[in-house]
Amino acid sequence: MTHCLAYLTASSSFISTFGYPTSSPPYPKPAYMQQDERNDQPFSSSDLDYIRLLTNASQSALNNVNSLLGSQSRPYPWYPPPPTPGPAPTEPPYYDPYNGNHNSWNRDSNNSLALGLGIGIPLGVLVLCCFVVIIICCYRRRKNNISRFPLPGPATKNAYEPQLDSPSVSTYDPWALGRELLNINYSKKLGSGAFCNVFTGHITGESPVAHVYPGVRTAVLRDCPVAVKMLPAFADEIARSDFMQEINFMKSLAYHPHLVSMLGYVPDRKAPLLLVEYCEKGDLLHLIRSKRDEIIQGPSVYPNGLNIKDLLMFSWQISSGLEYLNSAGCIHRDIAARNVLVDGTNTCKIGDFGLCRLTDSLLYTARGGRLPLKWMAPESLSTYEYSFKSDVWSYGVLLWELFSLGEVPYADIQTTDLLEHLRSGQRLSQPAFCPEEIFAVMSLCWKWDAGHRPTFQEICQTLATMLESATESYGYLVPTRRERKSEPEMCDNV
Repeated sequence: MTHCLAYLTASSSFISTFGYPTSSPPYPKPAYMQQDERNDQPFSSSDLDYIRLLTNASQSALNNVNSLLGSQSRPYPWYPPPPTPGPAPTEPPYYDPYNGNHNSWNRDSNNSLALGLGIGIPLGVLVLCCFVVIIICCYRRRKNNISRFPLPGPATKNAYEPQLDSPSVSTYDPWALGRELLNINYSKKLGSGAFCNVFTGHITGESPVAHVYPGVRTAVLRDCPVAVKMLPAFADEIARSDFMQEINFMKSLAYHPHLVSMLGYVPDRKAPLLLVEYCEKGDLLHLIRSKRDEIIQGPSVYPNGLNIKDLLMFSWQISSGLEYLNSAGCIHRDIAARNVLVDGTNTCKIGDFGLCRLTDSLLYTARGGRLPLKWMAPESLSTYEYSFKSDVWSYGVLLWELFSLGEVPYADIQTTDLLEHLRSGQRLSQPAFCPEEIFAVMSLCWKWDAGHRPTFQEICQTLATMLESATESYGYLVPTRRERKSEPEMCDNV
């Protein structure tokens, strides 16, 4: 049986190799193929008959074997032998219009199509995603009124617009107060200057500061009188911007008993109003000038009047307020008796924060402008550099104003000669009613080297120690030892 199968397999391979079936072909051959067969016949007619005979015998044997095997088990599968490798193709790898076989061209076309689809589809998806992202970004920018490339338009007439659109004038600002809740008494002017006017006013209801700092919510801050600070009618845009800067600065300060605290403000585009605590006794400079006789005569003549111990109390209160400003990183730059206000309980409060600057460094350089030259430290006079220690120098001049009972510092010195006067070592002399220990504090504040000047914390502690040991007759033994000076001219010299 094994030899029979091998013989049949060889016969089938022979038939598949030469391609001549034992019976008629399943399809009629064209005439040109029949002609080619007659012309190119590799075997003779006798050979072909012999081959046909062998083929028929092989096919009959194979059928018999399959029938025998099929009755006993599964038929043995027959696989045609692998084709004999032929000669290498001679056709060109590119399309030849004169060659009838286009198989190579079809294969190249299929490869190109696959490559194009593999690159084009991801690229198209990427472009589509970018397009969608651009549309979303443009929609969000348009919704928020943000223009990546703004078109040129007319210039803003009011340079103050950016400040007005800031959160400081937002509707949700807790410091804001409605104009209908404020009543201004324009007939009672508290003061005026080159940059603002101050009138009395009255708030209906609770002050905004009570909402910002609930811990200070007292009856004093409800239906209370206020000082209304406003710009004059001729104020320009620079003055308006500086005024808004002062409002924003006062918002950053906490409520302090020795500062003129902000109670609120009215956000008006043309005329913003700043509302601060009302100090009924006015500024400290005019107060001590008006009470000069009371201070000189002392408690023996005016038991309820001001005395030197009250001046010491004022000195400590001012140093306490300046210590807080120092801890908050604020350089005041305009410490003088005229900028200290006194309320009905004789409590001093530092005001006028128009020149104040918040700084993270120990030095601030100004750009000039109108400055209080006779209260300025030497380094500020020469290079316009300000620091916490330059405020200490100015505080020494304030003490001199206080214990000289309102005299003008350096009254006989021109401002142009002031720096050379200080560089030569000259300082303000001790006032007639100034105790020695107070003048010692002044002298420390006027050290040429700023590093040798005391801090406000040290000054505050020193004055607190003096105040604890002071009696009602404190300082009244001093004038008996020196002659009274002639009455000086009372004027505000900046």
